[in-house]
Amino acid sequence: ESKQTEKAFYEAFIDRDLDAMRQVWSADADVACIHPGGGLLIGIEAIMASWREIFHNASAPQLSVRPVQIRLDNDTAIHIVEEKIRSADQGRQATVIATNVFQRDTNGWLMRLHHASLPLVEPLESPAEVPLH
Repeated sequence: ESKQTEKAFYEAFIDRDLDAMRQVWSADADVACIHPGGGLLIGIEAIMASWREIFHNASAPQLSVRPVQIRLDNDTAIHIVEEKIRSADQGRQATVIATNVFQRDTNGWLMRLHHASLPLVEPLESPAEVPLH
């Protein structure tokens, strides 16, 4: 299920686990990632290099993710989520809207796109957050 792959993605992010992060991504050449304020990264190697840089010397962030909208269409799932991220070392918090796109193939549900916005000035109205840890 695409929700399990998304959970594994955020667990890899929290754990700063590059191998686990690689496992959630499709190996197709056209996978894409855009980090907040960053440019378009295409291809698994460019994406993994960016995560390696993000994880380098970073403490585990506190992260909660709240689904805003989920659309499932045959073998494609589009998740729009609100991420609340607090850095462990500096205690700063940011709210980011992200779009995660997953595709089901013979290996199950794999990530094809992660696109995260710049931090919001004002968070979305939210009932309850869905903590991952």
